[in-house]
This record gives sequence, structure tokens and C-alpha cells, in this order.
Amino acid sequence: MIRISLTDNRGFTWAREGPISFKGYVTDRKGRFLQGSEACRLFRGVDSDTGLKNLLGELDGAYTVIVRLGEDLLVGVDPMRMFSLYYAHHKGHWLICDSANELLGLIPGREINQGVLPEFLSAGFVMGRETLAMGVFKTRAGEILHFSPLAGKAKASCHHYFLPARFSQDGLPELQAELEQRLDDLCTRMLASLNGCTAVVPLSGGYDSRLIACMLKKRGYEKVICFTYGKPGRESAISRRVARQLGYPWLFIDYTGIPAKGLLEDPVFLEYADSMGNLASMPYLQEFFAARQLKERGLIPPESIFLPGHTGDYLAGSYVEKTLAQRRGRPDRLQRLLKGYFRFIPLSGSEKKRILERLKEWFESYDPPPAAVSPSHDVYTEDWDLKEKFSGFVFNSARVFPFFGYGFRLPLWDAGLRAFFRKIPYSCRSYKKLYDKVLEETYFRPLGVYEKNTGLKESPAKIRAQRLRELLRSLVPGSIRRKRLASRDFLCYGKFTGLMDKQLQKEGAKKTGAINSYNAIICRWYVYRLCAGNKNQVVRPLSRPNRQNPQ
Repeated sequence: MIRISLTDNRGFTWAREGPISFKGYVTDRKGRFLQGSEACRLFRGVDSDTGLKNLLGELDGAYTVIVRLGEDLLVGVDPMRMFSLYYAHHKGHWLICDSANELLGLIPGREINQGVLPEFLSAGFVMGRETLAMGVFKTRAGEILHFSPLAGKAKASCHHYFLPARFSQDGLPELQAELEQRLDDLCTRMLASLNGCTAVVPLSGGYDSRLIACMLKKRGYEKVICFTYGKPGRESAISRRVARQLGYPWLFIDYTGIPAKGLLEDPVFLEYADSMGNLASMPYLQEFFAARQLKERGLIPPESIFLPGHTGDYLAGSYVEKTLAQRRGRPDRLQRLLKGYFRFIPLSGSEKKRILERLKEWFESYDPPPAAVSPSHDVYTEDWDLKEKFSGFVFNSARVFPFFGYGFRLPLWDAGLRAFFRKIPYSCRSYKKLYDKVLEETYFRPLGVYEKNTGLKESPAKIRAQRLRELLRSLVPGSIRRKRLASRDFLCYGKFTGLMDKQLQKEGAKKTGAINSYNAIICRWYVYRLCAGNKNQVVRPLSRPNRQNPQ
């Protein structure tokens, strides 16, 4: 038997048409933007794993689809893993939920998965299909799962890889023209998906969100609200200037005025933390306070759709020289991943060993299609990054918007843009050379929002300085690290995580030692909350407080 429970309908609701359930949105090969029942009908003819794989290869969007085939079940997940499912095989039956917490209530007494704790505490996500609870699993980015009542293991395959089939031989002028066209095409799709709703742009001082605001302006879309948040400073000043130049309303959510007291007893925050964590991801605080203020103060319309700039800089190449470059004398892939991504806390030798074992297991089970490889950069590291770090951490952060009942789009994760950057040589992606050139010449300068010397551009000097800081970090005492974190704390994380640290100590946990990021405290607090101080390390279903439905 397969028992399914789909109860999370915030922002995006589950639609059902006969044997098909669908959540999210897709753009099909004809360019139609589809949600709800219309999206369900796309899957009417699916009768096998291969059929589902072929169809998903023609679609783009954020979604999870479930297709019932008699007693069996197919699940298809988008390349972002935006709407995860959680599953377990218990007493001969499959249990599948869209809430890890609900699943825990059906199978009590699960122990904490000690083998994945080092990666979660140092990076904020759990790799692969495992979670923080033994025997509870999650869907993976770009995955198809086949559940059968007679099988105790789901059959898995992957329908999406970020791997180049070949590298383009076009010159810079041709690539520039193609990128301009790709951006214009994605803007057309973005506007169609808005369907006249208010676009809300989280406008930072960076290039990605500025590009989205400029695309809207260039097309004459006027129902736009820009906002930024945190402490007043350089980021908010740039954001304000850009919004004013484009003629869009600009809102600033000042985090210095948001009280920390009572946060850890606040039912809305606790429900948010549980929902965002789902046994596999760090509850992301950054935009929680801003989204909540926008809603509770009635600053944006109820039908608003958020347009964050996620992945633009990454696809464009901001990480190419940091994590993908292969140079003589540099560590191998697993060591590069360990040093580049698992950095919230200083790791012991045994913790490093365990993470390396997990990475080795990941790549041993990795079965990608044939791909063009580069002698200078590791294409497989990039695919791992998007499947694991981005799905579990970056993309997961966008779920704050549906938590408060709003829709979202991720325009810079557009399939056409991915296809373009997947094929261009690393020489054009390094330091975002091509991307920044197109944005500045096609959007920023013509619209009057280009600014020199903002310190936003990547450069060899900046990366060398960053590597030096990382080498010296281990020599810096923990107290000095804390002071340096506080001096750069433009999101006021210090006061919010300080409460978490105090609660941990009050509950009998040791004081958090040296950290490299406030995220370390959030991860530790979340794990402790799951176990509730239980010495046997049993993961408990988190109690639901008197729910104040954010919708």
C-alpha cells in the first residue's frame, strides 16, 4: 500500500485531475505558462518512467508531479527541488508526505541520523536523499522516483543535469548577441507568468535583482514594487537609487527595529523554521522578517508575485574560479568541495573524514550522461553544486514567499538561460565577464542605473584575497571571529542567533564555540529543536503551536 498526504497549500496549492497531482508551475514547449489543473493535463498520457522523463525534459518551472499508475506511483521533481516530498517504508507500506514533520508523526521513535550531522552543521543541508532522521528520505533535485507497493526501495533516475554536451566555438560578439536574445526571451516568459499581478523585486545592491527590475522597466511593466532589508548601508543606498531611477516604489525593512525578544516562542516563526527545515535544510532567516513585515503591514497586494534574482551570478560564472578551477597543486574534487562548501564551523578530523566519505558515496552513485569536459574547470563539481547546495540551501530560501501565501518566479533559472551558460567556454564565464558586459551595456547604462566602483565585480585580486583570508581563518581565535562577524552583520543575525545560543545553553547544551558564520548557530539550534534535548537522540514530531495561519 502507498499512503500519500499532501497538506501544504501555502502560496501554491496541490491540484488533482484523476490520477495526477501537481503543485507549482511549468512552461511547456509551446511557451504556455501552466498551473493547477492545466498543468495536470500535461501528464495524462504518462504511463512509464521513460514517458515522464521525456515529458519533463520539455518543461521548465518549479513543480512536483505525482502520477498514479494502478498500484504504483511516479514522482517527478523539478531541477530546484522546490516542493520536496518525504517518504519512508514502514511496516511494509510506503508513507509519502509533503511535510517531514507530518511523516515523523506517522513513524515515531526515529533516531537522529548521526552520519549526516557534520555536513548539516557545517553547510546547512543534507546531501542525497537522506535526512536528519534515520529511515526518512527526501526527493532530490531533477529526480524521478517509482514507488511500488511490493518493493521496499524506490527506483530512482535523474532527468536534469547541468553538464555541457559541447562547448560553443562562437566568438564573443556572437555570444553577446545570443545572451541578449536569451534574456529578452526569458523576459517574455516572465511577463506572461505574471499575468498582470504585482511584481515584487527583492532589490539588493547587486546585478541580478537589478537586471530583473530593468527587464520589467524596459518592457514597460508598471505594477512593480522594489524592497530591500537589513541595516541601512551601501546595499540599501544602491537599491534605493536604482528603484528611484527606474521610477518604481521602494520599501526598506529596517531589521535594526525588529525586536528579537520572544522570537523563539513566536508560533509563526517556529512553524516557519519547521517548514523550511523539513529535516534537511537550515531554516533560512534572511528574508523571513522582510516578507512578514510586507504582509502584516499591508505593503504589497495579496496577489503579489516575488521575483528574486537567484542563480544569475552563479550561472554567469561568479563561482567558476573559486570552486571549479583545476590547477596544478590544487586539491582533488572532494577536497575542493570540503573546503569550499562546509565552512560554517571549524571541523575536526573525524568530521572531515565523514563528509569526504559522504561525498565519495555521492559521486560513486552518480551516473551522468556523456559530457564535454574542460582541462581547466570541473564540470561535475558544478552539477553537484546545483543539485545539492542550491537545491537544499539557495532555492529552498525562496519558499519563504509561499509560506506567507505569495507566489514567486525564479526568472534567472530559466531553462533557456541555463542552456546558454551550460555551453559557453569557461573563459567567458570566469569573473562573469560576458554576463556583466551584457547587463551593463544593454540594461544598466541605457536605463541610467550603472554605478562604478561598487565593489560588486569579481576579480582575480578579490579571489586571491578571499583565499588568503580562508587560509588564515583557522589561526584566528574564536572571540575575534565573532567580533568580525558582528562588524559585517548587515542582517542583524547576531541578535536573533544570540537568542538561539542562549536557549541552547539554558537547555543544557554546551556554548557554541568558534564559528565562521551565524548560520552555524541556526543549524545547531534546529537540530537541538528536533531532538528536544533527548539523550537518546530521537527525532520527535514537532508540536504545532496555536497556529496563526500566515495566509
